Amino acid sequence: MLHTKKAKEVLRRLQEEVEILIPYAVPGEDLEVALEFLRTFKDDQFALGVIKDFYSILPEAREEALVKISVVEEKERVFLLLLSTSRHHHFYLINDEEGVFLGEWEQGILDEHVLAFFEYRNAESFREANSSVAACREYRPLERMNEEICPSCGVKAGGLHTLGCPVEVCPWCSGQLNYCNCRFEQLGVEELNDEKELMELAEKLERKGRVPYAKEQRPAFIAEPETKEVIFK
Repeated sequence: MLHTKKAKEVLRRLQEEVEILIPYAVPGEDLEVALEFLRTFKDDQFALGVIKDFYSILPEAREEALVKISVVEEKERVFLLLLSTSRHHHFYLINDEEGVFLGEWEQGILDEHVLAFFEYRNAESFREANSSVAACREYRPLERMNEEICPSCGVKAGGLHTLGCPVEVCPWCSGQLNYCNCRFEQLGVEELNDEKELMELAEKLERKGRVPYAKEQRPAFIAEPETKEVIFK
């Protein structure tokens, strides 16, 4: 995120909002633990938003301090997180627009749409692949600023961008595919209006050879996007 005066003010205000919530959601003996964990993410707007949701909603109406955020799955800027207290672990699905709790670790993931999105056959295959809480990777402060990850679509270095990602490099002119005119010229149209044209463009890109993400493509300054959806115009 941009370390401008406005961005810092957003972070400060968000942290203060969480600090107000914590005393109502955490037993007195765990108060300092909760606040210290919050301060760990004072510069991470994404994590602060997750922590705020946790204390706003209080899963299962339990009053417990959040002590760990783990990443179970991530794909196309959609994160399946595990939010842990000292006694319980809650699944939390979030993109750039909203988040939702999906139950506790012991239950696993039962939502068929979530399972399909992350390419699991069923709930059992998810449990087999994620058998241990300890094996889940801990989320680190400012992780989403990792240069090895595309800041827009979330693909890792060497992988192909989600079609429509504004960071993707055009294989015809080496400009930004979402802004140059090559996509229109290749299709012989003035604008892209329907799914058929998008599919045709995708086929042409595959034949030409799409440019995988590399950290050199990363814009010099990245702000948190307002929405997840990116479309061709």
